[in-house]
Amino acid sequence: MFRFKSIFNPDIYSEVTFSKIAVELKADEAVIHKEFHLSSADPNIVGVKKSIPVGFTNYNVADQLADIGMEAIHPKASKPLELTGINIRIKNTFEPEHPGTVISKDYVGEKSKVEIISGTDQVMAIEVHDPSMVGEVGFDLHIMEIFRKYGISYILKSTNANSITQIIWQKDFKKELLKDLKENFHEITSKEVALICVLGTNIAQPGILSKATAALAKKNINIESFSQSLKQVNMQFVIQRNHYKQGIIALNNALCAI
Repeated sequence: MFRFKSIFNPDIYSEVTFSKIAVELKADEAVIHKEFHLSSADPNIVGVKKSIPVGFTNYNVADQLADIGMEAIHPKASKPLELTGINIRIKNTFEPEHPGTVISKDYVGEKSKVEIISGTDQVMAIEVHDPSMVGEVGFDLHIMEIFRKYGISYILKSTNANSITQIIWQKDFKKELLKDLKENFHEITSKEVALICVLGTNIAQPGILSKATAALAKKNINIESFSQSLKQVNMQFVIQRNHYKQGIIALNNALCAI
């Protein structure tokens, strides 16, 4: 196997260069050294003993992590590797003997399990509620045009008949956005929240969602909003910001910890 290695902790620009060279050389594996393991949860929150290094995952899960700011590798660098079928191995610089995490295109765990609990407490929820929304084709397009006007992308989107909730980075929030939305729609709600994600390459099995919600309920943590696509690699829970660390610990203990 031909491995192409980085000998530093790359930033986005050097990661993209690294990726292009690996593709040009047709490497079987691209090895990137970081200052940490890709683990089941942040050891600074759950404790080192309950943070388990992830052995294998796929590019889809890596993209989910990047979307919430937990980049194993930046998407602009990972896409060329993914499209050419080159695996990425993330290694901890301080534990060179550890095999690290292999990210591949088609990996799916043999056993259904949660691999990673991650998230951020630096997000905001913006909800548009409008009675005229129900049955109106393309109503959400009008909302997205306003978000696009201010260069804001969402991380999560949850809808029902009369409401659309979107989670955005707090750093991207603009007062002008809120003013524009209020001028165009019936009722706008905005609040600071946290987002916790339950991730895995094989979590499309009955019971995992119920275990996650039960773990949060036992800690009296209310789920403000929720999202999951048909691919079922990422369950996204919106909770109150002050419950973020407690939620991470609860989900890691219930779904990942030894």
